[in-house]
Amino acid sequence: MSEGPRDNKAFDTKVANLIAATRHIAVPQILLLRRLTMADTESRKWATERQLQVVFAVVLSKALERMGLDALREARRKDFAGLLPPDASEAEAQVLAEQVNQLVGPDVLPTEEEPEEAQVQPLASSSEYWDALARILTMARQGPKPPAARRPAAVKEPPPLFAAQMGMDVAQSALDIRVDEVMDGPEKSFVDFPTLFDDTVCSVLRKTLGLLQVQNAVRPGRRPFIVAPEFSACFEEVLRRFVLPQMRTSRHIQTLGTAYNWAELGGLKLFEIIQGGEKNNPVLHNWDNRWGAFRVKDRSKLKAEDNPWPLLREDATRSDYEPPGDDDLQILQDLLRYEPDSLAKAWRELTQLYQQEFRPGAQQQQARDGAFRDGLMKWGSKLPEHVGEFLAIKAHFVYPEINAAFLRRLLTNFGRNDAERHRSAPYLASFTRTLSE
Repeated sequence: MSEGPRDNKAFDTKVANLIAATRHIAVPQILLLRRLTMADTESRKWATERQLQVVFAVVLSKALERMGLDALREARRKDFAGLLPPDASEAEAQVLAEQVNQLVGPDVLPTEEEPEEAQVQPLASSSEYWDALARILTMARQGPKPPAARRPAAVKEPPPLFAAQMGMDVAQSALDIRVDEVMDGPEKSFVDFPTLFDDTVCSVLRKTLGLLQVQNAVRPGRRPFIVAPEFSACFEEVLRRFVLPQMRTSRHIQTLGTAYNWAELGGLKLFEIIQGGEKNNPVLHNWDNRWGAFRVKDRSKLKAEDNPWPLLREDATRSDYEPPGDDDLQILQDLLRYEPDSLAKAWRELTQLYQQEFRPGAQQQQARDGAFRDGLMKWGSKLPEHVGEFLAIKAHFVYPEINAAFLRRLLTNFGRNDAERHRSAPYLASFTRTLSE
């Protein structure tokens, strides 16, 4: 039976996020993630089995390339000891062997009938596999970049939204969130565009932060800002004082204010534009520019209207949470790009997995050991960079069994040593080091 059509935009986004999330992960962890993703029914909503096989072939190939040809030949001589997860299947071993053979050549001796150079030729470039591989590699080059590469550059503002974007019908939006779910309740009566703009952005971010923050904690401890409930009010004050008014002075935000009948469309249309992608997006462009103004080495040189750091530091001291610093600026900037419905879905599933593994009811079959850990790893690969770490930290505060020992075991999935783990999961690694139990 043929499978129905899938959203190419969703496929491109998921692939780019997956490649970005796995760029520092070791080969055994990639094979484990491949197993979980291939078995996940949710993955089939954005990719076919064949597409997932090709995507992970690319991810695995890139990880193997980083090891070097000599290391790969040595690993093959040892039957790939150390490159396979402990419970690897024959199919996973075969996938690994095929990728290694494509990089270093088949593990056979040349014969008189077949010269050595003829035995190491790659598959024909016209095959379906390599056509798909070339497409995904192109997407990888366009995917998320390291934080340093995303710092604002001195570039011109984009032109106003394309006519097609400006004329999008709200009723045809692909978003599946109702406005009251995003806006924390029914929309307020329309006053003017500046008020609508500020209220909508604040409401979306309040909803996003609410999904990441700890409620009803079962254990004490100083929390990172991203999971601290007290941070929301301070962050909204930062937005209303230091970010949004300056954004609205932009010519393109002012143009946006006259492009629609906002009294009729309300905040849903603005949320649709925010979530509409990076290309020619006036909201995200000016959002990035504004946060870039706070990124300086010497904060004493910042003007008062460009310096939210004292407010953030004072509130963190008063409310006893870890304040954001320069290294966290990209997280604050990325918050507007998070999809609230994806965060809500992830936490709902993790809650179910936790209950099934650790607190099954009388009529409920207990989940296998490691189900919650596997859920964290799965959602960490699906969601934007570092969000999986935040969910793990949140779980530590709200679920008794997710203790320091659990987080340390979880962290081993992100690398072979402390340096690799800190590079792949910096927030989880830093938080785990503060735990004493």
